[in-house]
Amino acid sequence: MGKLFVLYMTVGYPNEQGFKEFITKAVDNGVDILELGIPPKYAKYDGPVIRKSYDKVRGLDIWSLLGYVSEKVDIPIIALTYLEEWINQLGNFLDRLKEIKLDGVLFPDLLIDYIDEFEKIDKIIKSKGIKDVIFTSPSVPDLLIHRVSKISDLFLYYGVRPTTGVPIPVSVKQLINRVRNIVDNKLVVGFGLSNESDLRDALSAGADGVAIGTAFIEEIERNGIDSAVNLVKKIRVILDEYQ
Repeated sequence: MGKLFVLYMTVGYPNEQGFKEFITKAVDNGVDILELGIPPKYAKYDGPVIRKSYDKVRGLDIWSLLGYVSEKVDIPIIALTYLEEWINQLGNFLDRLKEIKLDGVLFPDLLIDYIDEFEKIDKIIKSKGIKDVIFTSPSVPDLLIHRVSKISDLFLYYGVRPTTGVPIPVSVKQLINRVRNIVDNKLVVGFGLSNESDLRDALSAGADGVAIGTAFIEEIERNGIDSAVNLVKKIRVILDEYQ
């Protein structure tokens, strides 16, 4: 069994039919967990490519598309969105995820903007029967990373850069080497793995898997769905090299 392949895609991108086709083909070609982005009003921590994808899908029936995916695939599905969007109706939002049989939720702003409330929010999420996948980054103190790694469901998500899809000078290998020792869970790395070298560095440093999204959106934009599916196949082969 190779490493975990977590695939991010904005719900409805590039259009309803293209989204359905890409997701089902991606799952057929080795994706382990889906992370589906619900477009927020304010995408504070997303890079320009994902922000642009949000603009392209506004007006689509996001809930219907999430329900479609839930019916079609049998791997875990995590909704990725901002807690800020739903904080005043959190219970209703989680009930809706449960209703359409999504498995989990990931709020990238949980430990940044709601640090004093994260334990309370974690309990609310779990009380609704939804898994809470927690996002951390190098800006989160080590003691807190260790603490939340024990309560995060499925895996702990570690973002290597401050925003998605924007390369900055940082040693991925060095970051993962350091954080691997303090994470008491499966460690999935994402948020800025910008090339194959970054991917291999993360895996060789001890990551249990990777989360990739921007690369697929760019590939769909440039060369279409089939080309993005070929990229899925290529990444699966790389992941399977690391046992």
